[in-house]
Amino acid sequence: MKYFSKVLMTISLSFFLMSVFGCSNNEENNNTNENQTTEETKKDEETTKGKYPFPNDTTAKGNGKIVLSTAAGTSENGNTPVLFVSEEDILIQIGMDAENFDGSKQSFVYVDKLFSNTEQFGELTQTSVNLQESMLKPGIHTVSVVQFDNDDPNNGSVTGYTEAKYEVKEKK
Repeated sequence: MKYFSKVLMTISLSFFLMSVFGCSNNEENNNTNENQTTEETKKDEETTKGKYPFPNDTTAKGNGKIVLSTAAGTSENGNTPVLFVSEEDILIQIGMDAENFDGSKQSFVYVDKLFSNTEQFGELTQTSVNLQESMLKPGIHTVSVVQFDNDDPNNGSVTGYTEAKYEVKEKK
C-alpha cells in the first residue's frame, strides 16, 4: 500500500508541475504575442502616417531645388523620369541632386507625403532616395524635401519646400 501511495503521489506531483509550467509558458507566449501585436500596430501606423507627418497646404518655398535621376533621364525642367520595376524588386534607389538649401537646417525627405529620411543638404549635394513598397507601384510619385523652422517637423513652420516627380512602370 505504501508503494502504491508513493507512485500515486509521484504521478500527482508530476501532473501538478506540468500544469504549472505549462500555464506559465502560455502566459509568456500570450505576453509575447501582445507585445508583437503592439509593435506591429506601431509599425503599421508609421508606414501609413510616417514618423513625421507631412505638412498640410505646403507650396514651393525657398531657393532649394531637387532633380531626380533614373536610367531614363532626370526630372530637370519639369520632366518625369521613368523607372521600370518588377514584382521581385524590393528596394530600388534613384539619384537625387539637391541644391541651394540652407545647410544649417535638416532636410526632411518625403515620398508620396510619407516620411523617408532626414538629410543635410547645402549648396550642392548628391544623394539617393530609397524606394520600397508603395513607392514602387506603377504610377506617378512625388519626392518632396521640406525644411522646418528649428528643425521641428511637428511644430515648426515650413521654411523651405520643393518637389520632383518620377514615374514607375511595370517591367515586362
